[in-house]
Amino acid sequence: MEEVQYTNDQLYEMIQDPEKLKSYNMEKKVIAGMGGHMEFIHDMPYDEIKQFIGEEKEAILSNIPAEIVADNEVTWEHVGSTSIKGMPGTLFPDSLILYKKYPPPREVFDALMSAGFDFYGAGPLHSADLWFLKKVQREGTRIDGGLFKIHLTPSDFGASRMLIETRDRCNNNPADFEDYKNSKVKAAEHLAAGNIMEYKRAKGSCKLLQELNKKYGETTPPKN
Repeated sequence: MEEVQYTNDQLYEMIQDPEKLKSYNMEKKVIAGMGGHMEFIHDMPYDEIKQFIGEEKEAILSNIPAEIVADNEVTWEHVGSTSIKGMPGTLFPDSLILYKKYPPPREVFDALMSAGFDFYGAGPLHSADLWFLKKVQREGTRIDGGLFKIHLTPSDFGASRMLIETRDRCNNNPADFEDYKNSKVKAAEHLAAGNIMEYKRAKGSCKLLQELNKKYGETTPPKN
């Protein structure tokens, strides 16, 4: 079956309709783009990824009018394993673009699409957790060919706040770092077997993430 092509206007309209979002995803395209990058990496190229994230942040935010950024309190957070120095994981950088009130400003959506991202759809936790992905093109680097994922969500979305606190706790507390690291190393056996979802579930068994799940699990973004 031929893939349906959507215009940016149609995609932005879809973003504001949870029912339409349920029928939209690009999962096959994303999985095909992963290639060999699902390998579990013990020596993550932290500085290389940090530089890449900084360049992407500048390119995207510079294309959003300053008044839109100010009025909507648009902020950027580098999250996930690649934001934690020394943490093993997969070579898939993640960032959040946070804003004050759902739906996201059209100007932010346009900046992401202009930067070469594909709209993946809504994440599994909430229809306001919008995923955008693009293939990393950094020839000669270890992250070349990986996927960069941006979550576009309201700033009070519990899962996003959990990602930020996980990063901060692991970067500042050795006990939290070791707790999370050990769970990821143990969970990596599922990744080696090609079971991505089991890997995600298993790494969430650590004390830190269980604590933060209780703290943020009931938080949801505003509906209007």
